[in-house]
Amino acid sequence: MFCGETVFQWQLPCDSSDMTYFRKRIGEAGFEKVLSCSIALFGETALEEEVCIDSTVQEKNVTFPTDAKQYRKIIARVIKLARK
Repeated sequence: MFCGETVFQWQLPCDSSDMTYFRKRIGEAGFEKVLSCSIALFGETALEEEVCIDSTVQEKNVTFPTDAKQYRKIIARVIKLARK
């Protein structure tokens, strides 16, 4: 989940929703401040034209059409039509 660990850990370092709440609390201005501190920390190396990012461990926002998902859509649509 986070880089820099020296050994494998079975427990997550924090709840996954903690990062979402943190980003919401600091807002855009706070995020800009964190970004500027990060750039100041790494100086010229942070201003590279091309950066390679490995996102293979990040969760993807991909859903696959399943029968249950399609059934829910159909049922919702039929209920909407029936109410009309």
